[in-house]
Amino acid sequence: MRKTKDLFILFLLIGLGFPILFTMAEIGTFSKPPKVEIVNKVDDTNATTLRVVADFDFAPYSFYDKNNEICGLDVELINEIANQLGMKSQITFTDWQNCKKLLQSKEADLILGLEIFSHMNGVLKTVPASTDNLSIFGKNKIHNIAELKDKKVGLMVNSVITRIFDLNCDFVEFYTNTSILEAIENGTIDYGICHNSVGMKIIEKNKMNIVSSVTLMNSYPAIGVRDDLPELRDKINDIIIKMSNDGLISKLDEKWIDDFSHHLSIKDVLKRQMKFYIIYFIFFVALTFMFIVILINLFHKDKQYRESLEYQNNLKKQNDILSSIAGVYHTMHIINLSKNTVREISTTDQVKAYVNSEIDARSQMQAVMTNTVIAEDVRAALDFTDLSTLAFRLKEKKIILAEFRGTQIGWFCAQFIPILYHDGEVEEVIFTTQVIDEMKKENERLLKLSSYDELTKLLNRRSYDEKMKSLSESNVKNLTVALFDINELKFVNDNISHTAGDELIVGFASCLDSVFHTVGNCYRVGGDEFVLVIEKELSDLQKYDAELKAKIADWKGKFVDSLHVSVGYASSMEIGNFSNADIKTLINLAEKKMYEDKAYYYKTTGRERRK
Repeated sequence: MRKTKDLFILFLLIGLGFPILFTMAEIGTFSKPPKVEIVNKVDDTNATTLRVVADFDFAPYSFYDKNNEICGLDVELINEIANQLGMKSQITFTDWQNCKKLLQSKEADLILGLEIFSHMNGVLKTVPASTDNLSIFGKNKIHNIAELKDKKVGLMVNSVITRIFDLNCDFVEFYTNTSILEAIENGTIDYGICHNSVGMKIIEKNKMNIVSSVTLMNSYPAIGVRDDLPELRDKINDIIIKMSNDGLISKLDEKWIDDFSHHLSIKDVLKRQMKFYIIYFIFFVALTFMFIVILINLFHKDKQYRESLEYQNNLKKQNDILSSIAGVYHTMHIINLSKNTVREISTTDQVKAYVNSEIDARSQMQAVMTNTVIAEDVRAALDFTDLSTLAFRLKEKKIILAEFRGTQIGWFCAQFIPILYHDGEVEEVIFTTQVIDEMKKENERLLKLSSYDELTKLLNRRSYDEKMKSLSESNVKNLTVALFDINELKFVNDNISHTAGDELIVGFASCLDSVFHTVGNCYRVGGDEFVLVIEKELSDLQKYDAELKAKIADWKGKFVDSLHVSVGYASSMEIGNFSNADIKTLINLAEKKMYEDKAYYYKTTGRERRK
């Protein structure tokens, strides 16, 4: 009995100590500052140098470490990009205003930390390389942006925020993020707007009495490229997308934003890791309950009454804990699988409408799922909530979950968590639902942004590569591919303007999409390169081609009055016994025809292609 008590005390110490250590780890108590591990490896003396400028006051993205060496997420990001480009990297740290001057005077090729929504003259932006928030900082928290009215609010010089938002406040401009927060600290201004991770690092470093309040907007830092280097921008985009697909972007974010920016308070950790704490403490309470049962069985019979009373008290504590955390979920119920009963912790009127306490838990679950889930998801929902097989599905698992679409609440996540076992079998579980509709919509929006070309609104190179991969793995029989290339685009860019060049690109994209959008998919795969993919036999292709040529001939722009495009069509009918293995051959054939058409154009017009 003494050993059992000692084990129980040890269990309690470990059980209570673990979340404390976990919380300390989350706020960065045991973490060391990360080091720059990705370095420029190009040592060819003839290699071109990629000249980069970055804000020195932008930790964790770009800053000087304790050894006065350049450091941060953007340093590793640009070193990897330079390595993949086969270029040397030359990174210069200075204040943000000087960064812009160096780029505009062409003393630099790239500028780091540029917002995707900014409008810096003479700069092309890459796809976002990371994600952050623009937050409002002050000595006291605010709960609504409207509270900034008539307050002095600090931000960076020439910030685009002043053009996006009318906050009815007095904007005060500064040259560094540290200057903004120092002004808050000494009372010169009331609030400041900074990137959340950047501001929290400055507060942590300088031990300022400042807190982060509401988020003004999402931030998507990208890389700024001089507008005379569009090909460099396209190459960097491809590299960033590849790094994202390979998981390197996520690793850098985890290293520098999640692990290094340990600016979370205990309250923030509890909020962010609420699911972990809930699951952990449910298991902790359940295991504690099991230990108590063992202790009760070992006590002498003359103590059974007192032991039973203690058991009831602990059961009440468990219910109190569950009731206190029920607000996190849409609904919460405790289901006893052996008794086939259900006990409500929290619920909604919609669920109550289909609950009948006079019938068993299995029948109640079937009624709720059948009437609250959309028809397409009912079968899957019934299979997931089948209580007759639940104990087997939960064996050796801590949780199982699935997502469905509700008739009223949209997407929701349902989950079963075992809390009580008997003879090694799950006896009692917690069933919860949580609304995730907004999160699903946001994920769909971000996926769409990553699939379309920003300039033309056609599908982008990433979507084209995915389509080719899908076709190569399918049993495709009828396929038509067309390659298009805008003639004289370089001449227009060099002699008129890149705005005129963009006008040609957008103009042709509009012509192409208006003709073929009902029969195939149109992609922009390069600066002036487009691909059309039609997954069926198109007997009247000549009709569509004639319509496209007519639209091109009629097109006139603001800066350029004509549009000329080379094209090459190739159909699976031209290749005997066509299969998915011949897709590359089909594309090569279309490319060959396109180049023949381009050569004919330059020959008949008497123009030199590169001049």
